[in-house]
Amino acid sequence: MDSTDARIAVELESRLGVIDSIERDDPARSALTGAELWVFVGVAGMITLLGVLVLAL
Repeated sequence: MDSTDARIAVELESRLGVIDSIERDDPARSALTGAELWVFVGVAGMITLLGVLVLAL
C-alpha cells in the first residue's frame, strides 16, 4: 500500500467514525419491533399473492 492508499484509508476511517457518532442515537436506526416485522411480512405476502393473481389471469 502506498502513501495515497494509507491516507485514503485514514480519511475513510475518520469519516465513518464521525457518521457513527452522529447517527448512534437516531431512532430510525433502532431494531424493528415484532409488530413491525409482522406488518412487513404481511405486506410482502400480499404483494406476492397479488403478483401470482395477476400472472394467473
